Amino acid sequence: MNDLQRTLPNTITIGRLVLSVVFFVVISGVACTPGEDPSRAWWAVWIFIVAAVTDVLDGYLARKWKVVSPFGRILDPVVDKILVIGGLVFLVSPPFVEGSGVLPWMVVVVIGRELLVTSVRAVIEADGTPFGADWGGKIKMLVQCVAVPVCFGNAAIESRRTSSAFNLFAEIMLWGMIVVTVASALPAMMRAVQFFKGKSREIAR
Repeated sequence: MNDLQRTLPNTITIGRLVLSVVFFVVISGVACTPGEDPSRAWWAVWIFIVAAVTDVLDGYLARKWKVVSPFGRILDPVVDKILVIGGLVFLVSPPFVEGSGVLPWMVVVVIGRELLVTSVRAVIEADGTPFGADWGGKIKMLVQCVAVPVCFGNAAIESRRTSSAFNLFAEIMLWGMIVVTVASALPAMMRAVQFFKGKSREIAR
């Protein structure tokens, strides 16, 4: 195994963090300009998509080359949350809020889920027990990474009022994201309950 294989997965993760910052800068140029046309956000959407794709690549390479590191395990989900939650915050801000379909309570649901699961994970892994993302968490991330750029695209299209079909697709993806986000927390909470029950039995002995 060479140095490139050892460092590339974490380098990709750091690159995704940089792309997230670039995405926020670009999208801010639209959001912070009074009367700006949301359709100008399309190229920012492509930056988001590229950043989201790297989420699959870094984890795949780390597992394939058996170079999963504590640094990568911590940074990878943090960057994911920065990218998705940051995108959602912009979607409830002008000029996107009118066409995106995203409501403030939806953002609260996503943030609440992430805070809950991340907090539980931190407590359990501090005890030395692995608590990585299960398939529910991976599906949740996939749906979120599709829904967010679709909602940006919907806001851009709605500004020109040209496609009701895309609007319907965006609505489906948005509500699907909320359902999957909430549902994905349930298996994680069940795992956490089992862990804390086991710890209680150990203390009782």
